[in-house]
Amino acid sequence: MLKDSVFKGLTKREAEDLVNAVKHDKYWRISPVNREFICVVALSRARVKSRRGMYARATHFGRVEVSKDAANFCRKWRILLVDTRRMLAVSVLTWRAFNMIVSKKLGLEVCAMLLAGRIPSYFNTSTVLDLWKTSVGVSG
Repeated sequence: MLKDSVFKGLTKREAEDLVNAVKHDKYWRISPVNREFICVVALSRARVKSRRGMYARATHFGRVEVSKDAANFCRKWRILLVDTRRMLAVSVLTWRAFNMIVSKKLGLEVCAMLLAGRIPSYFNTSTVLDLWKTSVGVSG
């Protein structure tokens, strides 16, 4: 199971953490302050059409609607950033990007981007590093 292409580039521990998150139906709050946004693991691609985008299977919710922009990036084992008020996944993250957001405590910045409407449809490690540099004030 850990031989899938999505696990390429992940350490064995990171891959096992991701598999265990799916087994135990996990979800995470992106910010301790704002409880409207949570992260869940996508269990399928977003293929079935809905009025606001596409549907995908995910942990915690079972089925979640994914915005049209984010649906292009939705794959099994990726992390979906869900707005629980609208029940809509607005962004897709890689596992590494999600871990970087949590470890660097960038949840508040991500929530601010969501509320301002400036959230990218896809977060990878380079996107998170750019966000971290702007939040810390590093130039270059």
